[in-house]
Amino acid sequence: MPEIFSEYNFLVSIYSLLGLIALSFLVFFAAQQFPTFKEAYKANQIANKKMKEKSFYSPTVRNGILGSGIGYLVNYSLILPLTISVEFVSIWNVIFSVFIILMVYDFFYYLMHRFLFHGDIHFFKTVHAVHHQMKNPNRGDSSYLHWLEGTMGVLLFGFTVGGLSLIFGKFDLVSIVITMWLYQEINLHNHAIFETKTFPFKT
Repeated sequence: MPEIFSEYNFLVSIYSLLGLIALSFLVFFAAQQFPTFKEAYKANQIANKKMKEKSFYSPTVRNGILGSGIGYLVNYSLILPLTISVEFVSIWNVIFSVFIILMVYDFFYYLMHRFLFHGDIHFFKTVHAVHHQMKNPNRGDSSYLHWLEGTMGVLLFGFTVGGLSLIFGKFDLVSIVITMWLYQEINLHNHAIFETKTFPFKT
């Protein structure tokens, strides 16, 4: 049996979740001190509030969150407890871990998005087309998707971490927390309203 499977540690998975929550609040608070980010946050809140007034919106978002939740449940209960170590190695190890996880995940997500989400016409019409109903997305629209797509995206991230840990060994807690936050934030920002004339964020 590979060494990685010799110790299941659910507690370290909980630590990673708490770390993610703490980091998210910390970054949000820091970002709100800058007018550019504060204005962008308000713009997304206003746009999302308008969307919630439409009867079809909230049920679809709830389904998307449910699907993602299924993926997170699997990741935090089965995958992360086997792939996280509390032992901190070095800052260079953190940088490498964050980079390799996100790059490998993004590569496989591209393949899934290109050849399944858009390549299979039946899958596109029945699943992925839900997400494309949003023509002018805001941050909240990142969860406007079919529940299956939400599950698949989150599970792919978990499988990426699990697969890479078989090659490189367990990832340290700090690396996982930072990677999870970036994964979450990139997905949100990819749908965000962000219009500003302020350097260096001019759009």
